[in-house]
Amino acid sequence: MKQINKSKSRSPESHKILSLNFFLTLVIGIITGGLSQAGDLEDVTAASDSIQMVISRALADEDGTLLTSIFTEDGAVISPDGRVVRGRMTLRASATLLFMTMGSGKIEINRHSISLIDSIAYETGRFVFRRSADDTKQVLQGAYTAVWSQEIGTWKIACAIGLQ
Repeated sequence: MKQINKSKSRSPESHKILSLNFFLTLVIGIITGGLSQAGDLEDVTAASDSIQMVISRALADEDGTLLTSIFTEDGAVISPDGRVVRGRMTLRASATLLFMTMGSGKIEINRHSISLIDSIAYETGRFVFRRSADDTKQVLQGAYTAVWSQEIGTWKIACAIGLQ
């Protein structure tokens, strides 16, 4: 049987990351007894859809408070170069600096997968952020992984990996 790969060619490094993500998901699933109920996965997917709209609005309005409201209180962002920003207050300060240097823009988020193992959800995808300023167009794009957990009954991002 021939498989069709709809995605663009990936670097060997991205194949290693995807393989590692799949392997870790599989191992965690075996250890914890498998995936949770479908209803929980629907809740996480709905939360992801809603948060994508929040992110779009926050980036368009340069609203750091709104942008960081999607994270758990001790949430973290790990950039592609390994820098870690942890805690909602620190994330808010970083978002303020981002808006001061970059301004507003539009983002497209394309979720590739979302999985739920017990009470932790894992999402992977790609993003493209576009902005125009001073007659210059800028585009930032990349892959991301988001680790979700519930905080006071609401799904929030505990860790976002791959974001700048």
